[in-house]
Amino acid sequence: MKYDLIIIGSGSVGSAAGYYATQAGLNVLMIDAHLPPHSDGSHHGDTRLIRHAYGEGERYVPLVLRAQTLWDELSALSEDPIFERTGVVNLGPANSEFLANVEQSARQYHLDVERLEASAIMKRWPEIVVPTDYIGLYEANSGVLHCETAIKTWVALAEQAGCAQLFNCPVETITHHADGVTVQTPEGPFTASRLLISAGTWVTKFLPDLPIQPVRKVFSWFQADGRYSTQNKFPAFTGELPNGDQFYGFPSEKDALKIGKHNGGQNIHSPEERKPFGAYPSDGSEAFNFLRNVLPGIGGLLHGAACTYDNTPDEDFIIDTLPGHDNTLLITGLSGHGFKFASVLGEIAAQFAQGIAPTFDLTPFSLSRFRG
Repeated sequence: MKYDLIIIGSGSVGSAAGYYATQAGLNVLMIDAHLPPHSDGSHHGDTRLIRHAYGEGERYVPLVLRAQTLWDELSALSEDPIFERTGVVNLGPANSEFLANVEQSARQYHLDVERLEASAIMKRWPEIVVPTDYIGLYEANSGVLHCETAIKTWVALAEQAGCAQLFNCPVETITHHADGVTVQTPEGPFTASRLLISAGTWVTKFLPDLPIQPVRKVFSWFQADGRYSTQNKFPAFTGELPNGDQFYGFPSEKDALKIGKHNGGQNIHSPEERKPFGAYPSDGSEAFNFLRNVLPGIGGLLHGAACTYDNTPDEDFIIDTLPGHDNTLLITGLSGHGFKFASVLGEIAAQFAQGIAPTFDLTPFSLSRFRG
């Protein structure tokens, strides 16, 4: 039997692609080395931010706006919350490049972003303390995605729609031939007309020339009372310290506030090197400086977890066909800011499998930018 599409890596993007491609009437096989959602990649840990006015550059805005529409549609199909419109406040020095990009993308796409001076930030959210030269850019329509719930929902919906799923099954080799692609697994070979490679961290196992560096990251939950919860209108946030350290965090749930540091981490070269939370002395303390200065009412560390970023050299995504093989799409190198785009990237992959050209300008994400 020959599939229309085989998906290698059924986490964030792969589970979405499996759902959208099966919904479109294609014969699809989703493969994953583990059972998604799982904690071996980049999609665990309950929550992710979705921001629309994008500090990483306005080229992402059309993608994230389409992603939001798809998240809203998925939320309507799920009994458990997938998207919560908590609002997101971006905090940082007035001269921050990230915040300048947020403002620029908001202007270009007429997004609803409110600029607050330091005193106005602290008046609206008395739990937050910032220096006088800080500003806040508040996006009322952004918020929090429940990442594991989303993947679980896509996997279940894809299965209900008739998608074949092969989990806890690593791919051994990929072979291109005249009329398609064959992937070899411990369960045997499977053939398709088209292939999506959406394996994240260890994608270089198949494609060793890809410029991707896995980075071990941690995030932590700290004691926080009801003042920091959505019931008290406390928003999700990003925050930049004067030294350039960048943090992101979420309103507290069950008296625990989750926070992570976006930059930093340890470069790793094998799954064994992704040690559990607490293996490095800095794991528990990397957010202290931010919390003590910006959220001084937060209490002690409760627990943490380790995950992986799969970083490209410029921290932009790779969305491109494999050189020499137009029937194989790569969506990888999401560099720690990709989950919010999983819905639209899955839709793009499903369109690729149908031979439909994407409506977005994907040239900023092509592999050719790394040549020379």
